[in-house]
Amino acid sequence: MAEATASTRRAPANPVLRAAAVGVLALAAVITVGLAWPNGEWSRSGAPLTVAGWAPYWQPEASLASFATNADVFAGVSVVAYSATAATSVVRYPSLTDESVDTFKTAAGEAGVPLLATVFDDAPPGAMAAILADPASRTAHVSTLFDIVRVGGFGGVDLDYETFAFEDARSTWATTRPNWISFLGELKSRLETIDAELVVSVPPVYDGGTTDDSGYWVYDHAAMGSIVDRIRVMAYDYSTTGGPPGPVAPIEWVQGLVDALVELVPPDKLDLGIPVYGYDWVVGVVGACPVDQAPEHDVISTARIARLVTERGWTPIWDTATAEPSIDYVDTLSGVDSTGAAATCTVNRTIRYLDARAVHARAYLAHRADLHGITIWALGYDDEATWQAVRWARRGEASWPPA
Repeated sequence: MAEATASTRRAPANPVLRAAAVGVLALAAVITVGLAWPNGEWSRSGAPLTVAGWAPYWQPEASLASFATNADVFAGVSVVAYSATAATSVVRYPSLTDESVDTFKTAAGEAGVPLLATVFDDAPPGAMAAILADPASRTAHVSTLFDIVRVGGFGGVDLDYETFAFEDARSTWATTRPNWISFLGELKSRLETIDAELVVSVPPVYDGGTTDDSGYWVYDHAAMGSIVDRIRVMAYDYSTTGGPPGPVAPIEWVQGLVDALVELVPPDKLDLGIPVYGYDWVVGVVGACPVDQAPEHDVISTARIARLVTERGWTPIWDTATAEPSIDYVDTLSGVDSTGAAATCTVNRTIRYLDARAVHARAYLAHRADLHGITIWALGYDDEATWQAVRWARRGEASWPPA
């Protein structure tokens, strides 16, 4: 997939909390340069903040380059490699070659960090829930995943199973929830025999309840915390191209979900997912556009935005309340209409995204919350400044860029 159209596979956050968070400006007073915090004695109680990243199958070269260049800060890397469509059908994505996987294994080995196999649930709605509900198919799925790790020589597995949360009816969640936990327990027991890790990548919850306002409680985050090695919380896609322009991961929303999660899960089992991309919305069109240039919303990587800022002379506007930048710009499209006559239109667009300053704010938030670490979605969408900001946050520096 082209860099400019980064895939996310993520759904918008809880709409009730979205509405509340937009109007809250409590952190605005302390977010001045990056994310500034009140003065006072404080020290991180756990080990230094760890860093991991997802390496998408559609851009192995770019993600490998990102990892290799910054391997010194990584504690692990996950290659998004496998698609689960049935209990015993978990196959590698065709575009990811043996050579690419072997190259990642070599790079991870040289860096002394585990390479995990990320598995996406690509089964139809209801299918994975049915697999988990039946003890025989559940065990078959556990065995299939175990063999991928064992035979493939991976350091563990990272499960990104979203279909039963985003596509199955919420009325099914109460039934799926305990089956999911039973599945994780069974898989963990198998993986322990080969000293392999079990990691889950899941959307957030906002409290310990099971209401419509509680977030994605189908996963039972508290129970997962007692089983898995790590929970990666996908703290992004607060706004997407499926709705109006807005922040991708507003800082107060991120702080709120972190506050909720640490009440349910030991902080040293939590990794905060941080995006390095944004959304480019069409907000208005004047004129008749060429027939082959219909304006569309888009997904755009942080690295590409940085290049466009330089090439086009854009000036990003920092929003203190959300701790994210935005860019408004105009495109003029010229060509012909369906009859072959000349056609020209002016397209007003807006980009909301995370740059290095925004990444630092969220990484430092994770540092202050004593979380185990952060995980970057996705390797290859980042730029050099991203990693400078990450290093700064890991050192406990409260603001970015440095004075």
